[in-house]
Amino acid sequence: MSERFTKGLETIKEYVTEEEATRMIESDALADTAPDLRKMIIEFAYGDVYSRPGLDAKSRALVVITTVVTQGEAPQTKTHIQRGLHAGLTQTEIVEALLQLVPYVGFPRVQNALTIAQQVFAEKNE
Repeated sequence: MSERFTKGLETIKEYVTEEEATRMIESDALADTAPDLRKMIIEFAYGDVYSRPGLDAKSRALVVITTVVTQGEAPQTKTHIQRGLHAGLTQTEIVEALLQLVPYVGFPRVQNALTIAQQVFAEKNE
């Protein structure tokens, strides 16, 4: 394992459970098609970008949540809301950040994101 990969794994654990981190490494749905994608995500996104100084995990998670919502990416919205909760964001902080997006991305995208958030919150509270 490279130093970047190790650093990426350490950083991921701020956003996911130990079990999910292991699953991310061992269970790669795209391994047959794009075997290097998982390595790129771990080394670059988490090892290089997420691990930078200047923002705490909560702030970083909030930036990522709002970014994937503005892109209209539903699966990643769910994933990053889950990771935001794990990083320490509250449900209220997530909802307020999503509502803040209404003037910029519109009601449909925000409503879709809030529906996803509602599902994630319900799953977390089960």
